[in-house]
Order: sequence, then structure tokens, then C-alpha cells
Amino acid sequence: MDYRMTEQEHGMSVKTYLHTVLHLSGAQVTALKKDPCGILANGAHVTVRYILQCGDMLSLADRDADSSDNIVPVPMPLDIVYEDDAILVLNKLPYVPTHPSHGHYDDTLANGLAHLFETRGMPFVFRSCSRLDRDTSGLVTVAKTRAAAYHFQRAHTRGEIEKEYVAVLAGHLTPASGEIGGCIRRERDSVITRIVTEDDGDPALTCYRVLAYGTAPDGRPLSYVLAQPVTGRTHQLRVHFAHLGCPILGDFLYGREHDPLIGRQALHCRKTAFAHPISGRHMTLYAALPDDFAALLPLFCEYTDERTAIPHAENQA
Repeated sequence: MDYRMTEQEHGMSVKTYLHTVLHLSGAQVTALKKDPCGILANGAHVTVRYILQCGDMLSLADRDADSSDNIVPVPMPLDIVYEDDAILVLNKLPYVPTHPSHGHYDDTLANGLAHLFETRGMPFVFRSCSRLDRDTSGLVTVAKTRAAAYHFQRAHTRGEIEKEYVAVLAGHLTPASGEIGGCIRRERDSVITRIVTEDDGDPALTCYRVLAYGTAPDGRPLSYVLAQPVTGRTHQLRVHFAHLGCPILGDFLYGREHDPLIGRQALHCRKTAFAHPISGRHMTLYAALPDDFAALLPLFCEYTDERTAIPHAENQA
């Protein structure tokens, strides 16, 4: 990865730049120092004591030399929303797990990306900076370098990554906007399901707004909502809406086991916003609704607020 020095970095040591500007960990800097081509200034090897000058080109060998040996490359359709040398953002299809796990060794997003990089003749290490449930669709960010992964880890901890979801709920959610708080913990005697509690668990906060109320063909009331999870707990949106008595439509775990309207939970991550790990510029990315979710929208005849009716939006990168 190449970085052009400006007046702001003039007189700064490489060590200071790596730690304070790129926010690399000690282990990451040590790995660069051990590589003969790990740290180059204007094409020549330098140590971390080198003093940077305005206009210098600092090159870091933070690319992976080998691929993950536990991820099998498998061809699959991938909807890439944005990609550069540091990150890759995809619109994950429904029914696709993010990570390999028991029973899912060759049908995950990681497998598809491993195949993509194999066709490019490049090593691949899967560093997912966000994770969606198998049946949730939408934006997933993947770091292509160790430095980018570390940046997203810090940004996530500091609450600097914005996410926005749309969901269809079973029931008419009232009030039409608000916050859902409390704590979330694993349910007793279960390794999967979570519940909301007063103070026993991890604090969780979701902001939501109802975009429209609708009715299913069988007469059931529905709500179309925009949700912003302030925290990132496991199953947070699924648990929070179920806690209010309006589970996400099609959610077999927290709602109705089988729903004729959709074969999965109607939950889609439509927007993410963050500072780019290298340039620092603010990025806002959007993901189009998959067909099964879009097919639900005719059930909602009127929006509560026309300005939030999910207009077409261009990605801003």
C-alpha cells in the first residue's frame, strides 16, 4: 500500500506515522520490519527511524503472502458494491452465511471471495469487518489488508460505523418512532436465542422509524421500518422487535416458524457509512433490496413520511 506524504506528515518518523496516523498495532509494525520490502520510502528500504519529508512515497508490504488454508474457493454470484486496494463492500444475498461454520464449509461469502481472488491470481485472507446472519441480506465490509482490518476494529469499538436496515415486521408497531434499549443476553438453556433483560447482559440500543403500515393478503397487519442499531449485539434487531411484540416477518427464531410471504427474516442492511481506513474520507454506500424483499413493498400503500420512503440513492465513495 502506498501513502503520499503531505506537509502534515513532514518531519514525522515512520514509526510515529505507522502508530498515530495508520493506527497499526505493535505486532503489525514488527511484521513490516521483518520483511525486507516491508517499509520503503521512494522505493528504497528504510527503518522506522526514517524521517518523512513532504512528497515522500511510503510503501508498506501489508499484502497477504498466503491464502487462508481453511476456506475452500467456490464460485458463486457476488454483488460487489465498492472495491479498492484496502476494502471490499458487498451486497450479500439472502441464504448465504458470512463465515464458514459447522454444516457450512463451502457455501459462504468467504468461499465465494476466495474463488474470486483465486481467479485474480491473488492470495486471500477473509477479514470480515461486519457480519450478517445467513438469512439477512445487505452490506458486508471486508478488509483486504491487516491495516484496514485494524482500522475497522477500532472504528467499531468507538461506534464510528453507521448502519441502517430496513425490515418488515409482523404487526403494527407503535409508537411510529422511538428507541429500544435494555440489555441482551443468551436465553437460558439455549446456545442460539437471545432475550432482552433489564440489566443482565450487554447494553443494546436501536433507533427506529416506521416508514409505512400495511396489510398482508390474509389480513395480518404489517409495518415497514427503518432501523439503526447504535450497538452491535448478536441478533439485536431481531430480538428488539420481537421484544416489542412485532417480530421481523419470516423470522423462524423469534416469530412465526413459516411465513407464506417470505422464506426468511425480512431484514436488509441497506446503508453503511464510515471513514475510509486509508484516505480518511467519509464514505456512504447503499445496497439494493433483493427480489424477495422488494416483492413485499406493494403491501404498503402509504408511507408515513414521504421523505423516508427509501428513494433511489447513489453510492458516495
